[in-house]
Amino acid sequence: MTGLLKKSVAVAALLCAGLMGPAIAADGVVKVGGILSLSGPAAPFGIPERDAVEILANKINAEGGVKGRKIEVIFHDDQSNPTEAARGATRLIQQEKVQAIIGSTLGTGTLALMPIAMNNKVPVLAPIGTIDATSKKHAFWPWLFRSAPTEEVILDGIMERGVFVPGRKKFAVMYQEDAYGKAGMEYALKLSKEKDIDVVASVGAPLNAIDLTSAATKIRNANPEVVLLETSAPALGAAFVRAARQVGLNAPIIGSGSLNQRPFLDAAGPAGEGVQVVSLGNWDDPSEKQNALGDILRAAGKKPSGYGELLSSTGFLVLVEALKRIDGQPTGPAIRDAIETICDFKGTFIDGTICYSKDQHEGFSKDSLVTVEISNGKFKTVK
Repeated sequence: MTGLLKKSVAVAALLCAGLMGPAIAADGVVKVGGILSLSGPAAPFGIPERDAVEILANKINAEGGVKGRKIEVIFHDDQSNPTEAARGATRLIQQEKVQAIIGSTLGTGTLALMPIAMNNKVPVLAPIGTIDATSKKHAFWPWLFRSAPTEEVILDGIMERGVFVPGRKKFAVMYQEDAYGKAGMEYALKLSKEKDIDVVASVGAPLNAIDLTSAATKIRNANPEVVLLETSAPALGAAFVRAARQVGLNAPIIGSGSLNQRPFLDAAGPAGEGVQVVSLGNWDDPSEKQNALGDILRAAGKKPSGYGELLSSTGFLVLVEALKRIDGQPTGPAIRDAIETICDFKGTFIDGTICYSKDQHEGFSKDSLVTVEISNGKFKTVK
């Protein structure tokens, strides 16, 4: 084998293994991958997540980019499927040469793509609450940053504001059967044990379930004083709320932050009246910062719909801030290192600060959360 042929074979092997080192930004361009659920059960999140990133990238590029570089965002629909999320990471990294990734919409998708991102030294900003995702037990931990409140932060808020209130001693959990739902359910059970609150029922359902009559009946028969709805999918959450009303489950229902969006309101209909959600922001009663994002979205022809725009815009603006802090080429490792310097950051559209460090990739704290309640088909902020 000639020297040239040997070199060609070695390069091909390294490319296949994803070990050629981090992609280098082309002159004047930073490539960013967006692995989001544009179809499937998580599409009510993924579509507005994409819209917000696309609109903000266009706005920043029209204003001259970041340090003279334009941002090119290349999207991949993971179809709410972790296998497709992993395939998207391979395509975006090896073919498109992205330097960073925003996604996936779901925790399962993020967990599936992270080994690929790690092997190629590509940092990921994930708009997910799945508790386990940012555990340091994962070899990929140094490359994953959360751009949503962890479900631990949200559940702490839910329990303080809706479950652990005087007089309540019994609660039930309805959760979706995936990494997000199971981890949230287990954390809720841990908190309840610490507070000496009885969990009288814990019932799961697949992400794509449409008839939750049996689940609602089991919970009703357990006679809880409050129900925790631990689901990120608006359709699943709405299906449970409708079933709960049909079977006569009258206990208050308090849901996870992901239900704070228009698709949940529309799908739940009158059955959603009185349901509370601890979440980020409220498009029916936006803060000044959130309203600024709404103005940008509306100017681009998009109507704000919920939680997704706040999560993906946060991840994107953290990435932009990281790019501002880099001298020289914005490689994946350089972007990662820059993100770890971002703390007390208020340059997003959420109310609260973002903070990362070399030892902490969670980003959010409880100062970003609000409690909302469905009233007459709208979310009303609970003061």
